[in-house]
Amino acid sequence: MDYIHSKPGEIDYGKYETYVQSIREKLPKHIYDFAANPNHFGPRSHSSLHDAWLESLVVNENASGARNEIRRLEVKISLLGPFHDRRIHLQYTGVTRYSFDTPARYDDPRYEHTAHGDLFTHEIRLGQNGLFIHELLFERDATFLIECSDIRHSEELIADSDSSSTEAGKHSF
Repeated sequence: MDYIHSKPGEIDYGKYETYVQSIREKLPKHIYDFAANPNHFGPRSHSSLHDAWLESLVVNENASGARNEIRRLEVKISLLGPFHDRRIHLQYTGVTRYSFDTPARYDDPRYEHTAHGDLFTHEIRLGQNGLFIHELLFERDATFLIECSDIRHSEELIADSDSSSTEAGKHSF
């Protein structure tokens, strides 16, 4: 994390908000709207990634061309929202690099049953050659970092949730 997370357990959105405003003109509207929306960060928002749980991470190598010789990477992440009333989907296309580093926790029994733990925070930054970086930090100090040409976000409400939300269906941009 370059802007939000500087000390263990500490989140400071001020530097990140300033950074996102400084790159606003370099971001497509849908990426700016996602990166600048406090509802995707705050602990009280049902749309927040903070405290969400990773459900799946899928890497696709999409093929095209006469012999399927043109290969492009796409990554999809599905998170259970922090209030368990929705799934938050992130789709990354034009992926040039990605990594998921999960440190071993051999002597910590908590991680025998919590896997990555809650998503602590995330930030979007400019990458190389007009690409975008999205970095997600999990409670276990696991870090998912991806550089890509596009980021899409959508939410899917879970029908049998206890949520008092009146929203319905899928929302995306």
